[in-house]
Amino acid sequence: MVGPRCIRAERAFRRSRTGAAARVLVLLALAARAGVRSYARNADRDEHDPDEGPAYFGFVKDSSGVPVRDAKVSASYKDSLTLVARTNATGAYKLRGFRKEINPNEVVIACSKEGYRQIRVFRYPPPRGKPVRSVETECRLQREKS
Repeated sequence: MVGPRCIRAERAFRRSRTGAAARVLVLLALAARAGVRSYARNADRDEHDPDEGPAYFGFVKDSSGVPVRDAKVSASYKDSLTLVARTNATGAYKLRGFRKEINPNEVVIACSKEGYRQIRVFRYPPPRGKPVRSVETECRLQREKS
């Protein structure tokens, strides 16, 4: 026969195990959220070469606003240079590498993914009267009908 002491010990063990699992899940959720925030904040930091132009960053979303993972984002300057990045799980991307002599208005941002077509690229206006340190865009894709 199992005594009350054994039953209490078993209950305490179960509570501690489920409590630990819940704590791990909460920590993972907080870390993921902090990662997204720091990614967006770091896009405007001045951590690059002084000869380098602005960073290009933003998000790729589908037509209903859901982030698109692993979309290809390209930033092209005339016919001479194209930089390419892939989006992460939150649909975010970041590109660096153009020289500061390149006018940001002459850089064309495009996005693509198999099974989708690009429907829009919106470029957020930079702050007036300040040097352009980053260029933010939002690219929208629409799933193609099969």
